[in-house]
Amino acid sequence: MATIAQSGKKCPVSFNHESPEHAANWVKEFDELRSTCPVAWTEAYGGYWVVTGYRDLIDVAQNPDAFGSARTFDPVTGQVKTGASIPALPGTRGIPAETDSPDWDAFRSFLNRRFAPKAVEERRARTEQIAAALIDRVIEKGSFDIVDDFTNPLPAIATMEIFGLPLDQWNEYAEPLHKMMYIPHDKPEFFEAAEKLHWMRDRIMEQIALRRADPKDDLLTYFANGEIEGKKLNDDDIWGMSLNLLLGGVDTTTALTSSVLIYLWKNPEMKKVFLEDANALSVAREEFVRYFGTVHGIGRVATKDVEFNGQQIDKGDRVYLAYAAANRDPAIFEDADQLKLDRFPNRHIGFGAGKHRCLGSFQARMMFETMIKEILTRIPDYEIDDSKLASYPSLGVINGWISIPATFTPSVKVGAPEL
Repeated sequence: MATIAQSGKKCPVSFNHESPEHAANWVKEFDELRSTCPVAWTEAYGGYWVVTGYRDLIDVAQNPDAFGSARTFDPVTGQVKTGASIPALPGTRGIPAETDSPDWDAFRSFLNRRFAPKAVEERRARTEQIAAALIDRVIEKGSFDIVDDFTNPLPAIATMEIFGLPLDQWNEYAEPLHKMMYIPHDKPEFFEAAEKLHWMRDRIMEQIALRRADPKDDLLTYFANGEIEGKKLNDDDIWGMSLNLLLGGVDTTTALTSSVLIYLWKNPEMKKVFLEDANALSVAREEFVRYFGTVHGIGRVATKDVEFNGQQIDKGDRVYLAYAAANRDPAIFEDADQLKLDRFPNRHIGFGAGKHRCLGSFQARMMFETMIKEILTRIPDYEIDDSKLASYPSLGVINGWISIPATFTPSVKVGAPEL
């Protein structure tokens, strides 16, 4: 990254959050931006502001009147404007992430009850059963890929079960959604993955029709028969909520847990601590969220002309909120670039900030705890082949892993029910 002079904006830089260079050097790049130009302008993807300081990011996130999230989509032309992704994802908006008030208030209230702490806790036993079944599949082999065989399928299967979708189709949903997170938006492979969204929408709407005729105890029934302000949900809004929840459900927890399992392999003395002390794990979990920058950043749009931290931001300008940068701001976090597992209190914003804070944060924490416990209980001696580690080549939204091959001492199945 370097400062450049040709842009008409103040503090222009050469920066692209989806580039391989950023993926390889994101800590250094963000440190440099935060210290020299905390609100910078890049010409990448048509131009956007990059906000890296913690307090600046909080100010943007908590000012939805000036910095919106809503996305517009013209189904005739296919043109997408604004939204939570830079560049914008194709298709209809994700709900509630890509809505502003009053739409946001209604949708978020409708969804909150399904992801409140009590609702999440009721899913814990089943999530533990899923974890046990996945480990049973590999326990006798003595080798597995942490991502492919465990941290990817568990959140995906748990999400499918919440929806009421067929569990054996989890990878048909998860694989293209993962690719849409780590393939730059201007690559042909991204659009190939995005094409699968049409298939997903068709499957969701088929199931919605079935739930209207035969209700069940699942999220799709809640969508099919639920009402907001006395009105039944239309198909576009059902798909928008489904897409938002699927994206959140199948990628962020996979990325976080994968990073932590690599850390525990490198620091095996912590395995016993976490296995025996649930409180130590819960405190460390928040530091892992902060440190690894799992949710790397998200987009906003200026809804009006505004002066912000010395910059003139024009109506319609895109703004990238670099959560991973803000979470390493030394003005907020002592020894910000160090992993301090007993950091408390921890004011990280790894689950977002402001009204758009992550709807599924309690679900994510529960799945993370379940996966770590299952691994440490049943295959604590796992060894990772670091020569074959494959991380996300692009960190547009999520900082994650494609492959983590590992070996361990074979053991016996516990007889968990097949999925």
